[in-house]
This record gives sequence, C-alpha cells and structure tokens, in this order.
Amino acid sequence: MSRILVFVFFSIVLHPSSLFSQGITFFEGSWKDAMAKAKAEDKLLFVDAYAKWCGPCKAMAKNVFTKQEVGDFFNANFINLKLDMEETDGVTFGHKYPVRAYPTLFFIDGDGKVVKNITGGQQPDGLIALGGEAMKKMDRSSKFEEKYNAGDRSYDLMYNYVKALNASDKPSLKISNEYLNSNPEITEEQRLKFILEAAVESDSKLFDQVIANQKKIMAISGKEAFAEKCKTALSATVKKAIEYEMETLLSETLSKADKLIPDEYDTFKAESNMKYYKVMRNESRYIDSYRDLAKKNNKDAAKLKAIITDIITNFKDNKIMVADAASYAEKMYDLNESIENLNIYCSVMVSNQEVAKALKVVEKAKLKAEKKGEDLNNYDGLIRFLNSKKV
Repeated sequence: MSRILVFVFFSIVLHPSSLFSQGITFFEGSWKDAMAKAKAEDKLLFVDAYAKWCGPCKAMAKNVFTKQEVGDFFNANFINLKLDMEETDGVTFGHKYPVRAYPTLFFIDGDGKVVKNITGGQQPDGLIALGGEAMKKMDRSSKFEEKYNAGDRSYDLMYNYVKALNASDKPSLKISNEYLNSNPEITEEQRLKFILEAAVESDSKLFDQVIANQKKIMAISGKEAFAEKCKTALSATVKKAIEYEMETLLSETLSKADKLIPDEYDTFKAESNMKYYKVMRNESRYIDSYRDLAKKNNKDAAKLKAIITDIITNFKDNKIMVADAASYAEKMYDLNESIENLNIYCSVMVSNQEVAKALKVVEKAKLKAEKKGEDLNNYDGLIRFLNSKKV
C-alpha cells in the first residue's frame, strides 16, 4: 500500500468528520463557543454527549454520524458538537446539563434552553427524525408574528416569518400569497428566493412558479437546497393524496417529481407508491412498489430495513410479501452485520419458516464475535429464541 493510501486510510479512520467524510462535521471548540455560534446563526446546537468506553457511542460515531444522509441533514440545520463527558469541557457542560447515561443527545437553542434530548444509540433514520422533531419544537414564528400584526411587510420580516412557520409545521400559504399579491418592491432574486421557501405543497400556484423558474431559482439556492425544498413540497402533496384517496393527485405529483428531482426520482416514486397503496390496501400495487424500491436500493441496508419493517408491520400474513422480506433481510445482513440487523433477520426468517437457516447464520456470527472477544449474550439469546421456534 502506498504512503498516500495509508495516509488517506488513517485519516478516514481516525478523523471521521474530516474532509474525507460525508457525515456530520463537528464544531472544533468549546461548548460555549458552539452555543454562541448557534445563536448567531439562529440554529439549534446538537450535542453528542459521550464517553470513550461507551459501546453505543462508538457504534454511532462509526456507523451513524458518518452517513451522508445524516451529514447532509445535520450540517445544514444544526451546529454540531461532540463532547467527551469525562474531559474538562464535557464536565463543565454536565454541570449545566446533567447526563446519567451515554450517549445522551441534546438539541439546545442559542439561549441555552434544551429543546429536546434523548438517551441511547440511534440509527440514521431515527436520528434524522429526532432532528426534525427538535426543529419543529423550536418555534421562532412568534418573534416575527408581533411585527407582522403591527403592519411590518419588509422583505426580511416576511421571508423569516414564513420560514419560521414552515419550520414549525404551521400554515404559511395564505400569508405568502397575500404578500406576493401585494406586489412588494423587492428584487427578482428576492422574489424567487421567497417563492422557493413559500411553496410548501406541490399542488399550488406558488409551486407552479417554482417549476416555471426552475433554472433561475436553482442558480440562487444551489442544486441540493433546491432539490430538498422541492422534495419536501412533493412529499406534502403525496400525503394529501393519501389523505383524500386521490390517485390522480399522486400521479400529478410524481410527474412533477420526475422533472424536479431526477436524481432521486426512482426512489421517491417507489416510496410514494408504497405509502399510497399500503393505505389503499392494494396489495399487488404495493408489492410492485416495494420491489421497485428494493431493486433501486439493493446495496442500501437502511432502505432494505425500512421495506422489511413496512411489510412485517402491515402485511405479516401475506406469504409472498414475507418471503420477499426474508430475501431482503438476508441481503441487509450481508451488507451490515450488526446485531440489530441480525435480530431483524432472525425475526423475519421465523415468519418465513426458515428457522434452521437462521440458526446457522447466528451460530456463524457467534463464532466471529467469540474470536473478537465480544460479549456473546445477544447471540445466545437469539439461539434460544430460534430453538424455541422449531417445529
């Protein structure tokens, strides 16, 4: 191995938040400086309060914080900080924010108020969901509402007010439309930026303006931010299509998605169809949808796990679907041999009446763990569980 490759390898292993990582970029500095930065940028501070000896902490650092989708979400929305709670800065943090178990994850506003906190290791999807919940709890809209009610219609006030309403999952369309219909004296760039923020549903006139000005808006916002905002609006309308059982609205939404998020279209289409046909209990269309999703994401253990969970939760008595779930579970575990994935694999194999096959996989995994000197209790528990399911 060349010296350059050796350097790159150890840079990635030892510094997962470095240039070589696609995951979360953590702030280099004290927690007080990080909080000041969060306040200045009007963001929440995300704190991973950990200990060096903590197993779940190590697992998150290796398998969760390094994921691109986690990094994309957290780097865009939070100031991120890792704190070893047994080091000086962590100890002072712990005086103000006590920690009883590791890891404890905090979401704190710029004034030092804990918006949300949770103890225990998280998976990528779960961590992103927690971040979304924290953002909704940080309702900034009230500080703009008073000025709005007093008659302030300046561009900065209106843009930030609408953005705060959207972040808190509050209605904003009426306010946005009234503002734009008043023909405010703003620049073309300001108008386009406002439209992108205001278009929270894809079946709206505001979103039609996003489509009509796609290239101009993308030049202002950037490709990734444009795609993310469009995806949020499209997802909101998919939810509406499900709520009102409107398949035509779903089709119209997917047609727009094809043009606006081409890089993510296949996955978005499959996931949207899965959600719709699951609720409609159209099993044949649901099967087609999740098979499309699995085919497009056959090397993504997290996507496969989501499909498996959806099938077993909603259609556990459908033999065709359970057999598909078993094949996905096998692939998922091949991609990521975590104990959590092994648990899921065993549960699905029991449902598919493949207990003997599951036992062989667990016994092989136990041998690997034993050679590494790992705790074998989880494997022994799985073996007992599988033996109890033998016919």
